[in-house]
Amino acid sequence: MDVPGFALITGAVSGIGRACAKGFAAEGSAGVALLDMNLKDLQAVQSEVQAISPTCQAVVHQVNVTDEQQVDKIVDEVAQRFGRLEYVVNAAGVAMKHQENPGFLEVNLDGTFFVLRAAAKVMLKQEPIKSLIHGRELQRGSIVNFSSIQGVVGITLSASYTASKHAIIGLTRSASEDYADQGLRINAICPGDTETPLTTRNPDVLKAMQERVGTAVPMQRMGKPSFVTGSALMVDGGYCQR
Repeated sequence: MDVPGFALITGAVSGIGRACAKGFAAEGSAGVALLDMNLKDLQAVQSEVQAISPTCQAVVHQVNVTDEQQVDKIVDEVAQRFGRLEYVVNAAGVAMKHQENPGFLEVNLDGTFFVLRAAAKVMLKQEPIKSLIHGRELQRGSIVNFSSIQGVVGITLSASYTASKHAIIGLTRSASEDYADQGLRINAICPGDTETPLTTRNPDVLKAMQERVGTAVPMQRMGKPSFVTGSALMVDGGYCQR
């Protein structure tokens, strides 16, 4: 994986987002913008990124992804600071019963949409990177939205969460159609069971998960995957084939 450009990651303080941030640093990114709610936790991830790659610019921004205006403002600030924005990872999300957290649909779906839209506006304004792949000569950026295996199957007692993850795949497919001819690639990743601080406190398990996720996210984004857009990549050990 070779990702020399600049990235923005939501949900960056834990689980998948944190693993992606460290993966970008390890693979040569010039800069990573870390977005989440908790400033102290963001600063901890910032230190981890800088320890992996001292040359990687790691910046932090507190953001509530359900706040449309705040998202627009921060994405613009990140783009102005870095000069470009090649990669976006939408990893912010919650997994709770609807009655326990009435706002979780807004986080999982609306938050993903707001970040995608703001990032697309930035990417469309920047000069494209030339690609030798026929049909994808111009590459302006790549956006990855995290869905779930529950974006393609139903699981008991999880109707609202499952609906939000199905919606992310629909959003991804529609947005990819809107922007494909303008050099943007938009894909979804659908993990199976993934250990996060919400599901385990075992540091060894979390470390193994982070290493696995860092290699699973297809972010060699301006090279070999240049013809991949509108896809939902299953990372589930074959669960959904059963």
